[in-house]
Amino acid sequence: MTKEIHDYEVRCKTCFKKFTTQLFENHEKNLWLVDKRDWYCEPCKIEHFEKQTSQLAKSHAKIGFPILVGTPKRVAWAEKIRAELINKVNFLKERLIFNDDQEKEISDQAFNLFLQGWQEQTDAKWWIDNKKISVRDISDGIKKLAGS
Repeated sequence: MTKEIHDYEVRCKTCFKKFTTQLFENHEKNLWLVDKRDWYCEPCKIEHFEKQTSQLAKSHAKIGFPILVGTPKRVAWAEKIRAELINKVNFLKERLIFNDDQEKEISDQAFNLFLQGWQEQTDAKWWIDNKKISVRDISDGIKKLAGS
């Protein structure tokens, strides 16, 4: 069974230029996508993703992460992945409950050591290869560093 290919005319969100795109789902779902999705023509898409990648890189640099090395597409993808993983670490850190200040201090040190390991990763490929790290994996790594 082959899927039908449907052509749809959409408008670029940035420059408002109309262009044609192909979608492969059923017609009803495609109509919904055409209406709800943000569409970018090729030049605007490149500009949009470069801007997004630059913003992520700047925010990561503020918290001690280096610039990533790799092809532009890999770096863009890796920056998004790195942002998601940092959010997972922050999610975990915010939800911890401590019995005393000593536990909190040990936890903070373990989190800092864990993030220092990530800060050494400059290759975009490493982030892409590790995109499926879960909150459980992060928690286990931090527990190991905390010695508990």
